[in-house]
Amino acid sequence: MSVLAEITVPASEFVLTDTLTTAPGMRIEIKRVVAGSARVTPYFWATGGDFEAFEQALRDDPTIEDMLTLEEQSDDERFYRVTWESGDPNLLSAVSDTKATILEAVTDDGDEWSLKVLFPDRDALSAFHGYCVAHEFSFQLERVYTADNPEEAGEYEVTNEQQEALKAAYEAGYFDVPRQTTLTELADRLGISSNALSARLRRGHRNLLSNTLVHDE
Repeated sequence: MSVLAEITVPASEFVLTDTLTTAPGMRIEIKRVVAGSARVTPYFWATGGDFEAFEQALRDDPTIEDMLTLEEQSDDERFYRVTWESGDPNLLSAVSDTKATILEAVTDDGDEWSLKVLFPDRDALSAFHGYCVAHEFSFQLERVYTADNPEEAGEYEVTNEQQEALKAAYEAGYFDVPRQTTLTELADRLGISSNALSARLRRGHRNLLSNTLVHDE
């Protein structure tokens, strides 16, 4: 049975270490990671920082082979694809070797990452743990629990922030006709900007729709 694990790792053990050191203050939310034996390709949202310094740091990193901006939702939010070499053993290799899937990876300060990883079974989780210990990777296992519905947990891909936004919008009557609250009022209640809330609602809707009503298309 599939197992979900919530893990905290130092930034130095994961991805974008040099970039986040050079351009601090950026919040990164990884949506997908393609990890192979020689290359790693994460797809991620970046918000709230100096994009000019951040993109320059990506371009200056000698290990990065390619950087592409895929989408720009607003002045403070962009979606990237980055590819770089990963010849040395790393935490992503451990994830790839155990056939696990990173469902969520977020850093707010560039010092550490919070990961949610779906493992095929407990043996895979044990193999991941053994790999990390053997290569002296630092990590903190925060929580382990069974995925009662692995398909839903692995494919809906609605992050905690998106869930919070969608539930708050529903409970406040944002989806009612007529609406019972405005986007600005809801954003103030959540303590985020209207642009950030709008993006979370759009991405949350997109993830739910792409994995439910249009999942088979």
